[in-house]
Amino acid sequence: MPMPLRRFLAPLILGVAGTATLIALSVWQTQRLAWKEGLIAELSARLAEAPIALPVAPDPEVFEFRRVVVTGRFTGETGEHGHVDAPLLATLEKAPGYRVIQPFEMVDGRRIMVTRGWVPLEAKNIDGRAVRPIPAPEDEVTVTGALRWPDDPQSPAFGARDNVWIARDLAIYADLFDVEPLLVVAETATPGPETRSPVPTPLTVNLRNNHFGYAVTWGLLAFAWIIMSAIWAWSRRAV
Repeated sequence: MPMPLRRFLAPLILGVAGTATLIALSVWQTQRLAWKEGLIAELSARLAEAPIALPVAPDPEVFEFRRVVVTGRFTGETGEHGHVDAPLLATLEKAPGYRVIQPFEMVDGRRIMVTRGWVPLEAKNIDGRAVRPIPAPEDEVTVTGALRWPDDPQSPAFGARDNVWIARDLAIYADLFDVEPLLVVAETATPGPETRSPVPTPLTVNLRNNHFGYAVTWGLLAFAWIIMSAIWAWSRRAV
């Protein structure tokens, strides 16, 4: 190879390899974007369907975000502070508070979990501790909600102070409450006697979808890599 051409060999090889890699990553994120948008559309379509009876052994791949109707009573063992719920610290648009999860015994004897909704900090806290019970309806109730299998990114702090966890783990809760590892996020209000809490949270498909931004970022990096490689090659023209 003539000496002048050898000067540009390294910039050329690294420029092509780096650009190809970055473009491949951008294409991959574009494909992920299409997949995520399709998944969101599918789950949203499920959520829009009429509610059904709770299946015997619902498959998460088929019944995630499927609306169901369950009839029964809220239950719960009396805990350290008279808790009958498993609150989870959650921040909604209005203010920080707790997402209240409670065992629910259906009329057919099945025991599951129901997310009853959100309560503000002051409704649950006494002197900064989440020790105030959130009463449930005393009579039999019919609850409509969506089946969820939460995939929280944080590990649950099992046995956390005052029954407050930082993430939802259905397996841990199922053992704690002696129920099936099934969670229904209620859209039906289930306030206790003389209370208005908890407030059901809106049922929406809110999956994280940052793939478009990632695809653009990788594409811009590929463009920048081309520019940098060209500058490097230009700087070696007189070497």
